[in-house]
Amino acid sequence: MQRARRLASLAALALVGTLALTGCRSQPGAAVYIGSTTYSEKYVDGLSEQLAKVPGFTRGEGRKNIAQWLVVRDLGKRMAAEKHWPAPEIDEAGATAQIEDALRAGGNGGSQQDVEAVRPLIRVYAEYEGYKGLVQQNVALAKPTDADYADLYERAKAAGLVPAGMDAATYRKEGLGPQNDQLFRANVGLRNLYSEAVKKANITINPKYAPAELVLLHDQQNHPLVVVPLNTRPGKPAVVPAPVEQPQVPGNG
Repeated sequence: MQRARRLASLAALALVGTLALTGCRSQPGAAVYIGSTTYSEKYVDGLSEQLAKVPGFTRGEGRKNIAQWLVVRDLGKRMAAEKHWPAPEIDEAGATAQIEDALRAGGNGGSQQDVEAVRPLIRVYAEYEGYKGLVQQNVALAKPTDADYADLYERAKAAGLVPAGMDAATYRKEGLGPQNDQLFRANVGLRNLYSEAVKKANITINPKYAPAELVLLHDQQNHPLVVVPLNTRPGKPAVVPAPVEQPQVPGNG
């Protein structure tokens, strides 16, 4: 049951933001461009239909999540090759067990036949988890800028995490506390890694599969606190939240 809850919680990892197909990257039937790789609508929609069988996902949400999984997986592969990281262990057996439990919990089967029917989805999910974990293992603490702290303050304030009357300077000094500040630094480091990889990969996503952002840190109510736009031309600074089952940044340290 724990596996089922963990997989279902991925529905909250929604993508945020908007990407538009531009220039020559507008061929009919294309869903996602990552460098020279193109994923078709047929492929992404097929996986999203499989994901829609899992409790907690609608077909529309599934399209967004599949696009995110493909991008995060491929970015991880690119970073591993460029930085000479060892390939991660892909736990397809664990992913199979999670989806099998989720299907049973939602009353959508869970037999061997049901599981094999979504085998392509399981493989993509297992690779996504493996490469996402690999990137996290290689993150160094970053030195957030004043703009990063200001963005965090505004997001935390909007989420109701900042005590009434506390200004940005006080929140930075006293509201976070050493442990949460370190967590924030780690996620800014993670954001920086992904942001660099996104630019190099020249990613474009069909609006049908948008919004497209990877949330790296969020509070208990899933308010985003540190985020990476999966876009080569983001319109705003990239600080926001995510879904990696990490501790949350509270209003008080």
